[in-house]
Amino acid sequence: MRYRVTVEGRCFDIEVDNDHLVRVDGRSLYIDLEQVGGLPLYSLALDDEGFVVFVEEGLDEYRVEVRGEVHPVQVQRRRPQLGTRPAECAGDGECLVIRAPLAGYLLSLPAAAGQRVRARQPVAIVESMKMQMELRAPQAGVVEQIRGPAGRKVCQGEELVTLRPEP
Repeated sequence: MRYRVTVEGRCFDIEVDNDHLVRVDGRSLYIDLEQVGGLPLYSLALDDEGFVVFVEEGLDEYRVEVRGEVHPVQVQRRRPQLGTRPAECAGDGECLVIRAPLAGYLLSLPAAAGQRVRARQPVAIVESMKMQMELRAPQAGVVEQIRGPAGRKVCQGEELVTLRPEP
């Protein structure tokens, strides 16, 4: 399983191979994680260090307490790459996923789910390093899904818009 995890604005790509081997941004780590007594409390062994971790699940993020510090954490399951068909794509054709080219802020989403768009029509605007980038539909189609809301931080490679191309 692959995930994009954001902790206090920092993004990490995490790939879980088996119960004890995890890759974080390509770096392999040995992890042993066990829940303690059915509580939201975990024993975590990470390489040579041990931690007690308290995890509280919220509506759109987790609050993770480690060594007395609480960290807001967002988790996004990674989907297929551009040109593949995400599970939420309706219809028979393959969908295209439009991703954030850099980490930054999602300024606006000029297209809405269900809307037909022309080739090269802007579907998302991202700001990074004080520069605005219009992300455009690579071809005409229908917007299947928008991953908003505007005004939030985005990670490099994060899915923003799913487009079902017109035949």
